[in-house]
Amino acid sequence: MRYALCANAPETKDNDFTWKDFQAKNNSELVAILGNFVHRTHVLTWKYFNGTLPAVAEYTKADLQVMEEIKNSPKKIADALETFHFREALAELMNLARIGNKYLADNEPWKAITHNPKRVQTVLNVSLQICANLSVLMRPFMPFTADKLCTLLNIQPLSWDAAGNSNLLHDGHQLAESFMLFERIEDEQIEKQIEKLHKSITVNLQAPTVIPQKNSIVFEDFEKTDIRVGTIKSAEKVAGADKLLKLTVDTGIDVRTVVSGIAKFYEADKIIGQQVCILVNLAPRKLRGIESQGMILMAEEPDGKLVFVSPTKLNTADGAIVK
Repeated sequence: MRYALCANAPETKDNDFTWKDFQAKNNSELVAILGNFVHRTHVLTWKYFNGTLPAVAEYTKADLQVMEEIKNSPKKIADALETFHFREALAELMNLARIGNKYLADNEPWKAITHNPKRVQTVLNVSLQICANLSVLMRPFMPFTADKLCTLLNIQPLSWDAAGNSNLLHDGHQLAESFMLFERIEDEQIEKQIEKLHKSITVNLQAPTVIPQKNSIVFEDFEKTDIRVGTIKSAEKVAGADKLLKLTVDTGIDVRTVVSGIAKFYEADKIIGQQVCILVNLAPRKLRGIESQGMILMAEEPDGKLVFVSPTKLNTADGAIVK
């Protein structure tokens, strides 16, 4: 499967989509990088500060470097988007999440909390400011996930102009309860999608079986048929017959019983009121002991499914003659 990112995109290749690549990108980037950083930051804030944004104690050189990355990210992403470099723009977004993960790993707040809790305050404050910026910067790519991140942070969606600031969240701000932004996609789920895709391709490649045209008839032969529009008034399954429905049809000239082999495709209670085309002058015949007085006209799709032949719009009363 192939699709172009944009008609005017300077990127010279189409994207090749495979379910395996989709799984790998989801698990190794969205889950392991972006989702992991947000989740760790959120969980640690709840664990150490009851879910409230701690105040900065003192910035270190490392903190200021991270804040500079926050400041520069919006322009990098915007410049790439404006020139249709979508992969580059998305890479810049993921890079900010990578910076956040490295920042947490380098500062190890889970260890520092025992001997330097004020340092942990600053680390989690900076980390949450990264999360708030990510909620803005991811919106062009993942608007629904951006909304979920705003819910996690307990904030309203912010404008693009807000991105780049390291004080989007204020001291004491209360976070919402924790949940995962992304879920891992397991092999079993991908195998089901691949199987579905292969079935779809097989069906599409198969040439439909077309029933040959019958022998030609003259107009006088067709004139012998009396086809009218009728309305199904009641329907029930025929006992002992999986395929048959017993229909009561108002033809406009009378109300008659018709036995039709459509039970596999329609539930009896769902077709009450359905307008149908019915051949009313077909000689009656008994089916399962029921006299069938006519034939409901049906169309057969390539897969064998039967569908009603009925008018899309009819302003006259039931019993209109089909010509």
